[in-house]
Amino acid sequence: MNYYYDFSGQKFGYPLSLSINGFSRSVFSRQSSLEISYILKGEYEAITADFSCVLKERSLIVIAPDTMHMICQKQDTDQENIILTIHVDFSRMSDAMAGDEKKAFRTVVCTEEKNRDFYIRLKHKIAELLAMLMKGRDNLYEMNAIMMEIVYFATWQRNFSMEDLPLHSDSHENYMKAIRYIDMHYQEELTLSDIAGQLSFSLSYTSKLFKRYTGISFVKYLAYVRIRASLETLLEGRNSIEQIAADCGMANAKAYTAVFKELYGILPSDYRKQFRQNLKYDKEKKIQKMALDEQHKKLLQQFIKESLQALHEEEGLSICIKEQECICRIRQNNHSVRLETEPDGTLVIKISDIHKNSDC
Repeated sequence: MNYYYDFSGQKFGYPLSLSINGFSRSVFSRQSSLEISYILKGEYEAITADFSCVLKERSLIVIAPDTMHMICQKQDTDQENIILTIHVDFSRMSDAMAGDEKKAFRTVVCTEEKNRDFYIRLKHKIAELLAMLMKGRDNLYEMNAIMMEIVYFATWQRNFSMEDLPLHSDSHENYMKAIRYIDMHYQEELTLSDIAGQLSFSLSYTSKLFKRYTGISFVKYLAYVRIRASLETLLEGRNSIEQIAADCGMANAKAYTAVFKELYGILPSDYRKQFRQNLKYDKEKKIQKMALDEQHKKLLQQFIKESLQALHEEEGLSICIKEQECICRIRQNNHSVRLETEPDGTLVIKISDIHKNSDC
């Protein structure tokens, strides 16, 4: 079952993009945007230069800008796999709005048990975005507000436990030099020998760097870089596949198409067609609403319902709405809870322990 959907801001110069993918593919990426992915169904594996882990259903991963990573479906399972991904492209913001995105974020995995507070807050805000889009509201200021809150919440991870990351070694630094060189020269004829010669590495050492930190060969890595760099031109729809292939450094349209399908699980022509179905304006120049089929709606409505039920979350306490009832859960014994009624009739839950007093 193909759940492919793409709502991309780059179609009309907007920083926010959202996609739903259910096809089998491995996404290998290094981009300047903030990436947030949530597993709607099944299991995926996340691989970075620093760690790898299995993302089970309902897991959430925040990937910092410029982080080399691959997200791929688990190969040893027959279950359906569907992932929701949001990108915030800071290059489409002014410097005053974007801030120093290179230092603001770190890659982190969150679940209902791990980094729970961060998980609940971010998931709740993503649900607000989805609810707005599904209702067909196209208020730019509302979308801006939600997008910036998502960005703000994503920076909170600095306050939570992180993956245990190894110290960067000399070989890791050399690997980064190699990929930076590729980023600047991918449109040219480029071989592993060229990389080794430019960086004064041996050929075998350079080959091992790519295998160690990406899990794939130099040739495949270079092809993936070229494909990803061509996406915006492909989606503009002005150039032929042959021309796009030549411009990004691929040998020909056949080679481009083969790598594209390997990377995205779909032909470039079909990818462009799917993309154009969700353009901001239709043929009559009227703004189009977010177009979701019944599969998408059923999938996202459950996510939205679950995520928006949470009203408040902090260490030891959660308050949520379930079946029109307000449920308060205390997860630790060192809190005392009391209910008080304000003069205006408002019911206030007060939580206290020996360290703090807090109202919610």
